[in-house]
Amino acid sequence: MREHRRTARALPPQAAAPLGSPEGATTMKRRTYARRNGLRKLVVGSSAALVLAMSAGVAQAAEETQFYSNTSLGSPSYPTYYGVGDTEFADDVPFSGSHLISSFTFGYQSPEPVHATFRFYGVDSATGLPGEQVAQIERDFPAVSEATPTVTLSEAEQFWWTAGPNLYPGEFNGSVPTGAWYSIQFSVADGGFPDARFRLAKGTSSTGMLNVETGSFVTLTDTNGSSPTSMYLQVRDVGSTGEVQPALINLIASPATVKAGNSLGNTAKLLPVLSSDALAGGTTVTLSSSNPRVASVPSQTVIPAGASNVTVNVTTARRVRTTETVTFTATANGTSVSTQLTVTP
Repeated sequence: MREHRRTARALPPQAAAPLGSPEGATTMKRRTYARRNGLRKLVVGSSAALVLAMSAGVAQAAEETQFYSNTSLGSPSYPTYYGVGDTEFADDVPFSGSHLISSFTFGYQSPEPVHATFRFYGVDSATGLPGEQVAQIERDFPAVSEATPTVTLSEAEQFWWTAGPNLYPGEFNGSVPTGAWYSIQFSVADGGFPDARFRLAKGTSSTGMLNVETGSFVTLTDTNGSSPTSMYLQVRDVGSTGEVQPALINLIASPATVKAGNSLGNTAKLLPVLSSDALAGGTTVTLSSSNPRVASVPSQTVIPAGASNVTVNVTTARRVRTTETVTFTATANGTSVSTQLTVTP
């Protein structure tokens, strides 16, 4: 992406086609991708999901409940700085517990039909920044001068969003809340760079928004010159639990150096460690190796309920010509941690 695409731009004068239906009406193509890498997904409406929800202590609600709302607009409500083309901006969302997401409301304006991609992340407990992507929701929206549409998820699209610890540390006047991350990204059918922008709010999240591609923070400024701190966002659920899933806080390689070959007394193990004991059903941990030809691990393991860690065996190559350093990464409940193992000839 060329550098000038990330600079501040003002939306051209109201070139938008008038919205021919009430505010928030949308034309939507439902295309959703949700990662299921060990993440427990519940789909409302199936008896199996209901049994799982009950066993996990989840209170299924007959109607939607709004658990997050950040819509204080100020005046005016739209920024002169906005994501152009393939820029993905993310905002931290402070909340607690686990929620089965059923719908959300955002704000936008665009002089042309636009495609929006919404991504929901956990938290990397080591950095407080976005962790594992939990879900990706895609919709098409019409040209409009101003709208706050509600995106309603089908039963198959609904997903669990769990608050993680250490959200965006150093902010919130020194406090460190729990929560997660949400992002929005616009595109157009011809592959060009849309003049669409998302609505800002004064809200409750921390100052600055994350350019996910570059990893840098920017402070968005509205057309009045003020700096709202958040994206305009409301989120609703159809089920929740007040229990906070434990975070993955460490990954230990023992020993840190091992000879190739997995001979007797010469084996390595990984130990993923949670911040507290796993809840009912256990905690699924996904594992990866930067060089599985030298040292490999199973793709996932489960920390049993009531335990805070589990031992995973590492398989090394029969022989290596030179000393190799392999990085292992473990992910659970939206947080990721890494460690290294040195394999010698």
